Amino acid sequence: RRLFAKFDINGDGAITPEELQLLLHDELGLASTPADAALMVAQVDRNADGKVDYAEFEATMKAAGYASSSSSSTAAPAASSTLSRLAVKHKDAILTVRHGAANSQHSWSSEEMMAFTEVVNSRLAGDARLATYLPIDNAEGSTALFESCADGVVLCRLINLVDPDAVDERAINVKKLSKFKIIENNNLAINAAKDIGCRITNIGAHDVMEARPHLILGLLWQIIRLLLTMKISLKESPELARLLEGDETLTQLLALPPERVLVRWVNYHLKAAGSHRRITALGKELADSVVYDTLMRQLYGSARCPRRVNESDADLERRAEAVLSNARSVGVEPFIKPRDVASGNAKLNLAFTAQLFNDCHGLAPLEEAQIAELAELDLDDSGDTREARTFKLWLNSLNLTDRTTGDLVQVNDLFRELCNGLPILSVMDHIKAGCVPWKKVAAAPKNRHHLVENGNRVVEVGKKELDLVLVNIGGLDIADGNKKLILAVMWQLMRRSTVDLLASLKNDGTKVEEAEIVAWANAKVGGASRIRTLGDKALATSKFLIDVCAAISPDTVNWDLVTPGKSDDDALLNARYALSIARKLGAGVFCTPEDITEVRPKMILLFLAALWQVDLEKKTGGPSRKVADVPALSEDAPPR
Repeated sequence: RRLFAKFDINGDGAITPEELQLLLHDELGLASTPADAALMVAQVDRNADGKVDYAEFEATMKAAGYASSSSSSTAAPAASSTLSRLAVKHKDAILTVRHGAANSQHSWSSEEMMAFTEVVNSRLAGDARLATYLPIDNAEGSTALFESCADGVVLCRLINLVDPDAVDERAINVKKLSKFKIIENNNLAINAAKDIGCRITNIGAHDVMEARPHLILGLLWQIIRLLLTMKISLKESPELARLLEGDETLTQLLALPPERVLVRWVNYHLKAAGSHRRITALGKELADSVVYDTLMRQLYGSARCPRRVNESDADLERRAEAVLSNARSVGVEPFIKPRDVASGNAKLNLAFTAQLFNDCHGLAPLEEAQIAELAELDLDDSGDTREARTFKLWLNSLNLTDRTTGDLVQVNDLFRELCNGLPILSVMDHIKAGCVPWKKVAAAPKNRHHLVENGNRVVEVGKKELDLVLVNIGGLDIADGNKKLILAVMWQLMRRSTVDLLASLKNDGTKVEEAEIVAWANAKVGGASRIRTLGDKALATSKFLIDVCAAISPDTVNWDLVTPGKSDDDALLNARYALSIARKLGAGVFCTPEDITEVRPKMILLFLAALWQVDLEKKTGGPSRKVADVPALSEDAPPR
């Protein structure tokens, strides 16, 4: 896995030809051309998505006689490849490569830069606050996109298109942007991106400020992906229930990631059109444009798609131009270019397919029975569902690895996906390495007995290894997806992880208790305000939380924006501001403004603990200094 990580430069879980070319040619000095890199990827790329995932990499490495001692892959046997032979031969040199070092050069996709620039220009057009930023130059090879994102302002505005509550616009620094103010903005953007579900690895505020192309493209893609797939959900598009297969339930459909839903949607319309074609991914299988042509004629009718794809034309870009021309004819302005379709670029084809879905999904309205079934699902983030959202985002932020597939663990539906016990056990092993007896765990549970056994293992490890209080919780409860009890387990794990981190930063050999977190916060504000417990109703105004933020970095808070918090609206404004200020400091907080105004003690604990972590790391130079490097005081501190 360490070897794979050296090839996977942007940390997205897959090796692209560009990353392979960079490592072999630029980092190791081997005589490798882009064509060589593309061929090496193609030799290993069994699912034809244009890149090498961990399972494919591990399989070819095993075939070359190299296997990790901790390997648990169930991947099918594969042949040795040029990639695996080179990796084995140069293993020692590859493992010493330091990505992100000052002398490293990183490749990036000009095609993706141009497409992402189009998205930013289009979606943020008309925002008068960005008049000095937009439109961003979209010429091939231009670095204007990265420079425009460097101070965090554009990123924050883009994130708010996904979730308007992610960033309090009042907290964005827009005047006299010193280095420290830019770092604050980038901290805010990065932590807000985590809060909307982005996976942030190996990127910090300084990386954005230095306009590092490959890292900014990686961050932008995650935000743009969320932006383009917002409607691909049962909440926004209930007609997706038409895509149910066999005895599948709506809950199972709800758990599918947008990419899989789009694949199913495309296949649904291909079948309706009488086509024999089917796709398994949004990449190489779309390169000949035939699927797009069939899909668009099914959605819009042939009369609105005047240019027909000539299947006998060997020029794939010319075919793609016909498809994109038809898209413009029906009112869809594509962000991608013919070469992106013809090359099978997975990201950009996902973007175009999502554009088509958002414009016209072509699914018939539901019958009454389906509407009634859908009404029984909890599709809103409220109450316990908000708590589940917090735990889901936290779990995904840990960047855990699925021991069966080698992929990053990405949970979409907390209760459904945790019922096999595996993600919970992975969290436990993350908190206390080696505490899970993996040989006794059903890595690919096939029946209810396996689910219950894994659930029992969760309870056993929780009690014996992590001292969790799991009274009246059994393996059956985990297997049944008991919401209340799964939330109880996840809360204790998140709390344990949080206090363990604080204890390690304190480095005095003592544990951290809740009362100590309250005492630290009270001492930090120095008597300006005070709380008795984590459930103190005075917390509803957020003024105490803002006081704590100001005590860590006085110049980060603009007191002119803080209200008395006496009315519900004022309290909510303060809560939004408090969350954004904490994120500017570098705190990873996943709660919502409502969690604060309702004074939910668990969420208050996590909020204050995140601030304490930032404070300790500022003093000790701990791991989060890559993300948070905020000055204690500056001359332009606003008056309180």
